[in-house]
Amino acid sequence: MIINDVSIIIVNYNTKQMTNECIESIIAYTNGLNYEIILVDNGSSDGSKEFFEKKEGIVYIYSNENLGFGRANNLGAEKATGNYLFLLNSDTLLFDNSIKIMCDFYSSKETELKMGALGCVLVDRDKQFNGCGGSFPTCKDWIKKYKSSLPFVKWFSKYDEKETYPLDNNYFEIDYVIGADLLIKKSVFESLQGFDPDYFMYYEESDLQKRMSSLGLKAYIITITKIIHLEDASGKSIVNYSNRKRIITHLSRNLYLKKNDAKDFAKYKFFDKLFLLLNRFNPKYSLQENSDYITQIKKTYS
Repeated sequence: MIINDVSIIIVNYNTKQMTNECIESIIAYTNGLNYEIILVDNGSSDGSKEFFEKKEGIVYIYSNENLGFGRANNLGAEKATGNYLFLLNSDTLLFDNSIKIMCDFYSSKETELKMGALGCVLVDRDKQFNGCGGSFPTCKDWIKKYKSSLPFVKWFSKYDEKETYPLDNNYFEIDYVIGADLLIKKSVFESLQGFDPDYFMYYEESDLQKRMSSLGLKAYIITITKIIHLEDASGKSIVNYSNRKRIITHLSRNLYLKKNDAKDFAKYKFFDKLFLLLNRFNPKYSLQENSDYITQIKKTYS
């Protein structure tokens, strides 16, 4: 049943204060439309449950297990009564009527632009550009990244080549919008059956919008409003953050490539295995952490 213009869905995992600041920024800056705030809690143990179940003005859903990003948002979407879903990270802060601006742009340009998903420019606390989305990952791109790291015999962590965006335009097309501020029609989200539950965290928004593109729908970024994103702040609540994130990110990447670029996955797998071999003695991590990492990633090859 559609009751609200937009359902704002936030996922919390042991980030009580940050999540509350995000919610308060929504309340302070959002006006001119009917909205609901749905907070899905992934089994937090930091007092979030006791705090948020008493907080007025939100729909609070507590999960007894950590569902990850995609499944938690799917749970929130099931309860949503909005025409639009706005998926917002708990480590974001509004300082403008961004949700209204985005909903208005979506509704006015939906048919003309064949719009499926919309995001805005993300900035850090100093209002400097902090991302917005990117190109769909491919096996060929990752092979290129791996090859670029080999001649220098360096511990590969992140490819240095960065995408550039036409930020001087009012809007521009992009392959996928980052999941930190993703606006999508509920009907579109449901037609895609939401996020693929196989992903725990990372790459799920790329997968969703890759499937969306097969329906002829496109993703866009608007630059006429901005949202603060304290990037990775919410992800740091993962226990054993550094190595755990390394494992989850790599698992999700391999899953995405297997699902969406299967024709080149065998070639990619060769370089991925070589990368794992080099990481057996990665000095950034302990020997046990490197061993755990390699063991987990090898499982994705079958």
